[in-house]
Amino acid sequence: MRAFNNLFPLKNFFIVSAIAAFLGCLILIFGCAPTTQQVSPEVDTARQKAIQDSLQKAYLFELDKNWSTAYEYYKNKTYRSSIRPFWKVIELDTINRFKDKYSLLSNAYVKLNNPDSAQIVLELGIEEYPDNAHLHRTLAYFLDGRGLTEEAIQEYEKATELDSSQVNDWKALGNLYIKINDYDKAIMAFETVVKLDPTDQDTHQALSQLYQSSGDQEAAIQRMEEVKKLVPDDTQNLFKLGQAYFNLSDYDNAIINFEEFLKYKHKDTNVMQYLGAANQNKGSFNRAISIYKEVLELNPENKKIYTDIATCYREIGQYQTARNYARRALQIDASYGMAYIVIGEIYESQVEKCYTARGQKLPEFDDKLVYQLAYEQYQKAAKDLQFKDMAERKMNYLKDFLPTKEDKFFHKETKPKDPCYNWIYK
Repeated sequence: MRAFNNLFPLKNFFIVSAIAAFLGCLILIFGCAPTTQQVSPEVDTARQKAIQDSLQKAYLFELDKNWSTAYEYYKNKTYRSSIRPFWKVIELDTINRFKDKYSLLSNAYVKLNNPDSAQIVLELGIEEYPDNAHLHRTLAYFLDGRGLTEEAIQEYEKATELDSSQVNDWKALGNLYIKINDYDKAIMAFETVVKLDPTDQDTHQALSQLYQSSGDQEAAIQRMEEVKKLVPDDTQNLFKLGQAYFNLSDYDNAIINFEEFLKYKHKDTNVMQYLGAANQNKGSFNRAISIYKEVLELNPENKKIYTDIATCYREIGQYQTARNYARRALQIDASYGMAYIVIGEIYESQVEKCYTARGQKLPEFDDKLVYQLAYEQYQKAAKDLQFKDMAERKMNYLKDFLPTKEDKFFHKETKPKDPCYNWIYK
């Protein structure tokens, strides 16, 4: 800053020169200065006032002339020509007559692609006007552009302290907090934005992402609901909102948002699968089956959907139909572990239904034979690494219900006698 001041004359030098010149004129006009014996005190005071007034007029004339010149060049976008008179204004303006001088000069440097000088001007301006929010926010913008994040934050914080009503300051500050991973402060800044402008869709979305990152799903949902009010057809927001409700097991609200999404994008199979799963998880199995079948019409090679349909049919007790759909998944991929798991679950469900129908609390040999079939399905599933852990857990659960050596010694049958199981062998 000291080095920069050397480029221009000092204010005091200009003022002293002006006074000397003016006194010289007075001497030429009135002759030698009168002595105190020659002039009464009243006349001397009046003369001093006249001199001061004349000096003030000369000073204001010079100040206004430079301002007018600088501003005219600036207004006409002749920025290079405006630089020198603007600096003259800064040098002369000890009475703070032109408070925009730093802002305009810095902007002139920006237009001339000289950001370094623009920053110097802003720093000088802040020294003179430390309570000028505009200078702080403009300097913050320059510092951010130069990658000086911490310094930019300090200037934006000062700007918001001086003037808390500027939405863009809070948004910029929030984004800078994210850069330094201070998410709590970022949330605070963005919450201020939406208080100032409840219609700011982008900030609501940014807040929802921040809340999701922090694990506050309910706060994230609240923000996405605000976006939904502002832009009901924002399908990206509807999908994220549906997902958020789904993850909280609020399937009713998940269904509402997925269905609204599909009003705008009718054939989005990803959302249709979410909608089917939400209905399945809340126990609306027939509705889920209907949705899953629509997905298959669009994507008949989706093996997972076949197993989802199979699971739904198992839940409503249609075991043979359930197995048929699981087997269709295996026709697409014979190594698909989930299909084997679903078939095993179908057999387990059938066992429970059969021995319960007989009025028994524990499985008999017939039932154990079907448990053995389920166990074998889980063995096949375990070959698929994606489902190996799940299959092994199910095998561990079933091993105590499998036929023992003693069971096989006393029972020579390899298939159950109970007609409840006849469909399995078809």
